Amino acid sequence: MFLVALTGGIASGKSTVTKIFRDNGVPVVDADLIARQVVEPGRPAWHKIKATFGEEVFHADSGELNREALGRIIFDDVEKRRLVNEITHPEIHRIIYREVIKCFFLGHNFVVLDLPLLFEIRIMLNYIHKIITVTCEEDIQVTRLMDRSQYTEAEAKKRIKAQMPLETKCEQSHFVIENSGTYGVESTYDVFRLPSIDEDVPELPEHLHETFAAVNPLIRMLEHMDETDHVIDHHLSRVPEAGGGAFGGTDRETATIGGQDRESLESDAETFVDGFGSQNPDDRQGHRPGLTPYRPPAGHQHPDVETVEDGRRPPFDASSLFQHHFNSFFNTPLETGFFGSAGLPGFGFFDTHANRPWWKGENVCIEREEKEEDIASSDNEEVSVNGDSAGRGSSSFGFHGFSTFNLNVQSCAEKQHKYVCTSIKNVNGRKRTEKLTRQCCHGYGRPRNGPPNAHCQKLDLYSMEETVERLGAKEFVSTLKKSGLEGTLDNDVTLFVVPDSAYTNFAEQMWENNLVAFDPMARAKRAIDFASMTARDMILAHTVNGTYFIEDISNEQLLKTDLPGANIRINIYPRGPMAAIRDQSYGEHPYRYTANCAPLLKLNRVADRGIVHVVDRVLVPARNTLMDIIEVRDDMTLMRTFLEMTGLDKMLREQGDDKHFTIFAPNDDAFLKLDKDIRRKLKAGNGCAMNILKNHILDITFCSLAAVNGVKTSTYNMLNEKLEFEYAMVGKMRAPTADGELAAIEDEGKKTQRIRINGVATIEESDVVASNGVLHVIDSVLPTDSGMPISNTLANHNLTVFKQLVTDAGLEEEFDGMSNRTFFIPTDQAFEQTETGRYWIRQLKEHPENLRGNAALKEFLEYHVAEPLIKTCGLEETAVPTKAGQSVRINLYTTNPVFTTVMNRATVNCARLVRFDEETCGSVVHEIDKVLDVPKTNLMEALSANPEYSMFQRMVSLTNLSELLTSSDAGLTLLVPKNDVFLEVDSWYQQTLQNQDELERIIRAHVLPNVICCTGIVPSEWPFVRTTETISGHQLKLNRNRRPQVQNAGITKCDVVARNGIIHEINDVINVQPQRTNSNAGAGSGNPFESFGSITHPLTFLFK
Repeated sequence: MFLVALTGGIASGKSTVTKIFRDNGVPVVDADLIARQVVEPGRPAWHKIKATFGEEVFHADSGELNREALGRIIFDDVEKRRLVNEITHPEIHRIIYREVIKCFFLGHNFVVLDLPLLFEIRIMLNYIHKIITVTCEEDIQVTRLMDRSQYTEAEAKKRIKAQMPLETKCEQSHFVIENSGTYGVESTYDVFRLPSIDEDVPELPEHLHETFAAVNPLIRMLEHMDETDHVIDHHLSRVPEAGGGAFGGTDRETATIGGQDRESLESDAETFVDGFGSQNPDDRQGHRPGLTPYRPPAGHQHPDVETVEDGRRPPFDASSLFQHHFNSFFNTPLETGFFGSAGLPGFGFFDTHANRPWWKGENVCIEREEKEEDIASSDNEEVSVNGDSAGRGSSSFGFHGFSTFNLNVQSCAEKQHKYVCTSIKNVNGRKRTEKLTRQCCHGYGRPRNGPPNAHCQKLDLYSMEETVERLGAKEFVSTLKKSGLEGTLDNDVTLFVVPDSAYTNFAEQMWENNLVAFDPMARAKRAIDFASMTARDMILAHTVNGTYFIEDISNEQLLKTDLPGANIRINIYPRGPMAAIRDQSYGEHPYRYTANCAPLLKLNRVADRGIVHVVDRVLVPARNTLMDIIEVRDDMTLMRTFLEMTGLDKMLREQGDDKHFTIFAPNDDAFLKLDKDIRRKLKAGNGCAMNILKNHILDITFCSLAAVNGVKTSTYNMLNEKLEFEYAMVGKMRAPTADGELAAIEDEGKKTQRIRINGVATIEESDVVASNGVLHVIDSVLPTDSGMPISNTLANHNLTVFKQLVTDAGLEEEFDGMSNRTFFIPTDQAFEQTETGRYWIRQLKEHPENLRGNAALKEFLEYHVAEPLIKTCGLEETAVPTKAGQSVRINLYTTNPVFTTVMNRATVNCARLVRFDEETCGSVVHEIDKVLDVPKTNLMEALSANPEYSMFQRMVSLTNLSELLTSSDAGLTLLVPKNDVFLEVDSWYQQTLQNQDELERIIRAHVLPNVICCTGIVPSEWPFVRTTETISGHQLKLNRNRRPQVQNAGITKCDVVARNGIIHEINDVINVQPQRTNSNAGAGSGNPFESFGSITHPLTFLFK
């Protein structure tokens, strides 16, 4: 199920849009209505507001909340506004969750959430599929507020200023509805009367046709809400303001609506803008396509600019840089596209003859492909679906089918020139795939900048030879004929032709190469021996069988040429933010394309027998791998050695359609600048060397064209660390010529722009193309924290106490030499909060000389080092061995009341991870909020060692549970009341000691079969009551108010760690009812909400 958020500002016109959704059968959850309900007399929020703000904010006669009086108070006081939010928002969100779940069980595929404070509160953002913002001009907002609520102008402006600016919300939304116009109630009703629209349109009065067109963009927005396989041209539809009188209430709020689709491109490259206009160069904004939708900002900034938070990227599939990812709710598959034909009444507007899709029109040819095959041995094949049967949108989800089930999935995707539907049928182990492609017949095409439903029109076509000559590549055609390849022009081929100027320069250099004897060292630096390349080979290396429109080629795709062993790799990059202003072709092709890193100048020139693309230079066949190129270069002897020592040379020799790398290779002079110790570690090939080298390698092809002059461009390397590229002025450059030689250009008082990486290294030689990627030569080694030893990481992250203990213990060299380890390092504050931590701080200050060789300190430090290396993405509930010999226990918890299987909190021996995944030399560091004490006892021994637990220990000893509490791998949680608790009920205690069955029942109710730390117990209220199970099968409610609670008892002391579990000290005896039959185990009668699940299992829901 998908959630769509509708937001905006006060009096911006959300009510009109909400009404459209409701009138067409779309469920809407109104947060404003819920906000009024939660403060009704007698509700918990009503009592809390009265206790906080007094009687003056309530009506004396009815007792209802006086919203105007409260509003005057909170709008003038940010702190009081925060108090109101803390009182009301938890209850509002609980009701929203409940309403969404109701819609889910009622079978709705999507729900619209009317959330005025979506961006301010931000809690719901993780669950939202799309965001729609309704906006209008501020003066119109003021007028509407004054008319509707009788505010003064000053009061209206104060309420508007108290909210997030609308333009800021628009920047973060997928769709923007401009709602600054007005229209009458009757006309609005007629316009939005969508059922049977085929019959209603001709009957509309003539003066309403223009207004009807105004609604069209909104409906188009709904139709395309879930398109994923093509990028929609950005548009903002506006119509003149219609008549109908002044604003007169929510039902009259504007039929003048324009939809704005802001789908963005997802890429591994992001572009940062240094400055626009008078902007301070240090206050940089950026455009990171695909991660956050972008909107036209205020002022004079360009529409392509957006603000991007700095940080690490989420896990991302680099095999395709351009794809859309949508969040779904409960992973409910849609049989049709979002707002497609999923039973919505009246949303067949685009099925009218006048708006028939182009692929159902004339001059469209249909091609059908069928394939039937046995399903592979793995029966759990995931089928990715990118569309719906109606073809009016796309969704992205997966089916896990088994060979004994029938699976029928259809997906459709629309591109500029074709419409493709794929049907996958899985019937008892046989998979049948049918692909139906509708596209303009040869000789016909659609105008790229025309209307969305522009049909296929006849094109003026020329022969392949004349087409190439018209593109300014006569020399290319002449060479093709002289090579005896005239027959190529009679076939369906794709030619990558070279302009005459570039071809002539190449031919001259080739001629000179055959006459001049090159220095062997210089020749070794070239990617290919040009003397062995003939003119015929050059033509064949630019010819691909079949016709390929540029839109049909995916990023990193290899096109097999007619020259054996030579492929053309196509890469796609976003244009710079100023491209739309400078480049007239931006609207036609909003991306930049390269072939073997050479820019494509002209695209998709259709001839009578094929397609022509123009490339700016001759494409040299790339037959050698990246490692082959490095091996033959005399300026990369150290790089070759380091790659071989670390084993990375094998990766750089791999070839295939999915093998593509970029290596920024430091030359020998760059490595000689390094410290001797670092060079020694590189030669040793340990974890530090691996990380230092991976810092220079990308798992994508990053040509120099990807870096845009005037902006910052960034991508991520194999360590998932950011590399930033920008052009900078340098004294000299080394530019590759067409024959692969380097031409050194001295500055002679002038400077030249070259690409710099992270402000440290300069690319001296760019775009050395290999069969499996591209190589750039740089003049300095790129530093990285993950290539530094653990001592450097501790110092850089201010973990001073632990670092000083390691140093004083004489273990620094040993710790620096560790690899494949996980370090759980307490913060300096963590040392101050426990007795053990304070003890070691005192030792550091008073007796540092006693720490060297101290066995207890060595054990303490090594207990914080686990093996192997585990990042947060690999954490699971298990015991992990440490260097000290004993294990630490990892536990995962969720703080989300609904999605209890989504773990967002981790602990190690109940110490919470507060910062994590800080990479060091071959290892990883997680910071924790407690020191890890080495446990010396098991649970039974811990009971016996504490005199405050003697009465509970006596009860345990009289049962048969002593063996369980001494088991080494138990992993239990023991809830222990102190003696004070039993002394208050001494008579009951004495009676229980005499009743063996009752005694056994009581003790078992205090033993949990898993480890639940206090940090894993979060606030839990109906309907999201969280429970856990005892070893006897009783369900205990978990909650947190002032302190963690288990059933009827509060935890007064948390997380006493033993070797086989933990102890929580509680202030009451756990009260559970005896189970009537064995069949009731696991569903204790003491829990009225057992159907809502437990802390260790997904929540289930039940509504009557």
